[in-house]
Amino acid sequence: MQAISRFADGLCLMLGWIVGIFLAAATAAVFLQVVIRFVLPLFNVIVAAPWTEEAARYLMVWVVFLGVAVLCRSYRLISVEMLAIVVPKPAGTAIKLISTAISIGFFALVAQIGFGWTMMSGIELSPVMRLPMNWVYFAVPIGSLLAIFNLLVFAGECLVGSREAVAAHAEIAD
Repeated sequence: MQAISRFADGLCLMLGWIVGIFLAAATAAVFLQVVIRFVLPLFNVIVAAPWTEEAARYLMVWVVFLGVAVLCRSYRLISVEMLAIVVPKPAGTAIKLISTAISIGFFALVAQIGFGWTMMSGIELSPVMRLPMNWVYFAVPIGSLLAIFNLLVFAGECLVGSREAVAAHAEIAD
């Protein structure tokens, strides 16, 4: 279990860097669009950059789906944890495992739908940048499968009791 946990931690570290780079690129594209639209006309420079909106949108799709996978690793998704906090530890762990199983089911459904979108969009191109749209839609199943993997690792660590973050989380809740 330790080897899988270390692999998942390394994978999430790499994904975190990718998310950060994509978020920085999306922010730069939006900033560039603001400068082109509002600052340059003050100097009578009229330029169009329609690709910035499209790039920012597509990068944000990847940020969301890769980011949710990273958050699943440390069980930091928005959830109702009050019940898991107030009940005794074994029941709290059971509640976390049940909510993890429900999340896995949800991400499995999202992955299935995402694969369908990816397959159907193989011939579609984005309007401005002319990118194949299946590159954009592929974020959905990839992020969902990574989230499932991270939730399974988290559940295994909860069952084995090897996750230091689980104990730290319980201390924060107290």
